[in-house]
Amino acid sequence: MSDFKTLMDFRKGSYRKFPYQDPTYLSFALLFDFSDVGNSPLLAGGAEAFLTTLSENAGTDSINYKDRLNDLQNFITTLNTINRELPWFWQSIKGVERLQQYNPENAFIGGDDAKLEIETLESLNLTISGLMHLYRRAIFDEKKWVYIMPPNLRKFRMWIYVTEIRSIAINTDVKMNGFNKDDLKSFPDNFKPSVTTTNKNADISGTAGRPYFLLGIKSCEFDIKSGTTIFADLNKNPTMATESLNIIYDALEKVEARVLNGIIEQSYAGTQHAPSPDSETFNPSTKTPLEFAKEKGKGKLDKIYEKAESDLNTLSESKKREALQKLKDETLNRIPKFENVFSNAIRKVDQASSDVMRGKNIGNAIKDNVHGIVPGTTIGQGLNRAAINNLGNIYK
Repeated sequence: MSDFKTLMDFRKGSYRKFPYQDPTYLSFALLFDFSDVGNSPLLAGGAEAFLTTLSENAGTDSINYKDRLNDLQNFITTLNTINRELPWFWQSIKGVERLQQYNPENAFIGGDDAKLEIETLESLNLTISGLMHLYRRAIFDEKKWVYIMPPNLRKFRMWIYVTEIRSIAINTDVKMNGFNKDDLKSFPDNFKPSVTTTNKNADISGTAGRPYFLLGIKSCEFDIKSGTTIFADLNKNPTMATESLNIIYDALEKVEARVLNGIIEQSYAGTQHAPSPDSETFNPSTKTPLEFAKEKGKGKLDKIYEKAESDLNTLSESKKREALQKLKDETLNRIPKFENVFSNAIRKVDQASSDVMRGKNIGNAIKDNVHGIVPGTTIGQGLNRAAINNLGNIYK
């Protein structure tokens, strides 16, 4: 048994059968969906359209609703800015483990304990408290003591990306093909023997190999009571202020993972992409980060469209017309409603050729959320920086 081998058998580097056994330092990045109005109406335009209609047709209350619309727009801008440019505000997150703790007796993932708690920093301009102040003003009328925003328009979608905090560096293995370094010095420059180099870490880096968990949740909603921590214990001899945000949710969209590298050959290797580029040397002068993200998401979307189109071929033409009419009605209303499986499939097929639809995927969320996605910086570097900042720059 392996338990009774000698200590020398387990020295680092000597047991090469199963590589990548170093300790890992995990952190997270948050990706909010600012693009898909159907799944994220609060952040992607559905809620704004609702308040815009009220501000134009509410008579004497129009000014009030215009103010609420302005608060909502400022809330969305602030959330995007914090998540993209100031990710160190998100210090820690609690409750992610529940997304993996399936209850066989209850298929509903939501409930009273379906909550994410994000511990945050606070700053001189009261960034986080101000963010939630804008949110409360946008959705709730404190004079009439009623919600302005209906429940379906308070929802949004998000992803939680969990991965190694440190950059997985290239580990070059040089084979001299029968020669050593001293031998090479005696050869002229135009007649040196071949040298083979390989990257030992190729299987755990880039989109084709980097280990990660990506957890997507839908029907999320900010807890209106959160973002008030700084008022809880005011003191004449204060310490550094911190804040916390709570997000409640009702549905688990998906859990993606690439794990056990070097132990099992995973069937999806090379097709399931982490939200980071194929290499850390991705050149943004060749493609923009958005083009790169769309390219990575395109393969998955095409499979969805092909499956949906195949399913539609088995249905009658009358049912198809019925679903299309329902889709048109909901599109004109611009207020997302519940869609059954069939009408949802119709929507995917109907918009399969749309560039707008192509952008409504995890790649677009990366572009909208991750600090550092600028010319000269890779998507992977942006994600790594987000993870590092979230641990307060403890590890460089």
